[in-house]
Amino acid sequence: MSETFIIDEWLWSDLNGNNGEQKQKEAFSFLETLYKKCDKIAVAKSSKFQQKEWNFSKSATDLIKRKIARFYFGSIRSDPRKYEEIDIEREEIVGIENIDPDDIYLIKTHYKTKASIITTDNKLINALQSKNIPCKQRDQFLQDYKL
Repeated sequence: MSETFIIDEWLWSDLNGNNGEQKQKEAFSFLETLYKKCDKIAVAKSSKFQQKEWNFSKSATDLIKRKIARFYFGSIRSDPRKYEEIDIEREEIVGIENIDPDDIYLIKTHYKTKASIITTDNKLINALQSKNIPCKQRDQFLQDYKL
């Protein structure tokens, strides 16, 4: 059975190499595994995730980043079975405190898709868990996400 995931911006920091070569390899391995499985990512239209996705594509100048961009945009982003763009403009959220306004799009995307949110933000994880919104910490998720 396929799963849908909501990934926050850690993916772009990792793929860009901002968090080191190992994190970059792990993030790319995640994309390859997502491609091989019947899974997909749900992405809010005009979100910070999409802004960073676009910025990555513009700044992918070295060989490794170009390879990542070519794979991501050719195999994930362009395939509706792997990438679902979600319109959250009219979605409301109620009763969730202590959320950074920049993260609201993740919760709205969850409300529309019921997908798990994958993040590195422990404060966000605590807030989501208090409302029984499925979420996982990036490192644990990637460790568990295997073929």
